[in-house]
Amino acid sequence: MNGISRGVLELGDREFDFFREAIYRESGISLSDIKRALVQARLLKRLRELGIGNYREYSEYLSSNYDNEVVHLINCITTNKTEFFREPYHFEFLERVTLPQLEGRRMRIWSAGCSTGEEPYTIAITLLEHFGGAVPDIKILATDIDTRVLGTAVRGIYSADAVSMIPPDLLRRYFLRKRAGNKTLYRIRERVQELVYLRRLNLLDEHLPMRKTFDVIFCRNVFIYFDNSSKRKVLLHLHRYLADDGYLFMGHAETLSGAANDLFYIEGKSVYRKV
Repeated sequence: MNGISRGVLELGDREFDFFREAIYRESGISLSDIKRALVQARLLKRLRELGIGNYREYSEYLSSNYDNEVVHLINCITTNKTEFFREPYHFEFLERVTLPQLEGRRMRIWSAGCSTGEEPYTIAITLLEHFGGAVPDIKILATDIDTRVLGTAVRGIYSADAVSMIPPDLLRRYFLRKRAGNKTLYRIRERVQELVYLRRLNLLDEHLPMRKTFDVIFCRNVFIYFDNSSKRKVLLHLHRYLADDGYLFMGHAETLSGAANDLFYIEGKSVYRKV
């Protein structure tokens, strides 16, 4: 393969169509024509990692190494904006309404599209706060299609900026402060991590591997990347895996309009309950 030239690489029509069709097929993420510059910029780093000279060569490489390379393609394209206690109403609702209703029984929670781990770890902290450390039989499954962000979640180490929105008392209780050169980092404590099980999962797969239902599902700021067809498919999965009377939390900016929203009724701000 040729080394990458210093000039600006252009993503041609044929290659762009090939990449976005693969991305849609594998992840459900729909990319319009105006996303060409974004795809071009995000794939450039991968070309450099592989020593590939242009997007045509990369499309050939992807074709011949599809099963392995498509994971890296998806990793390049996925957007992973997240933060601790993002959209705090949901965690207030979880502690005030949901946990008291479920108390006294085994509880299973799913964070679908967990990114770098801030969401499932915030759920775990909320549980520890609610139960005073004596957490009953509760497990949190955290999944994402992007292996790169899952690696960050597994490590559980965050920058000072990443934890800046966490109240100081919670930061002291649930994180270990450490120095790395001239940087201050924060590592999530083991008692938080042990509540969370991280796995790679594609929400668009026909058959998901989970065998039991969940009392609570967080699937926030995921639907905004899907077209209506993909939304309906994912929503069917969520409905199938949500226990009767279970709660579904979605992003404040999201809607179930056009995606069979009659399966849920609203319970608070972007909180739905299975009927």
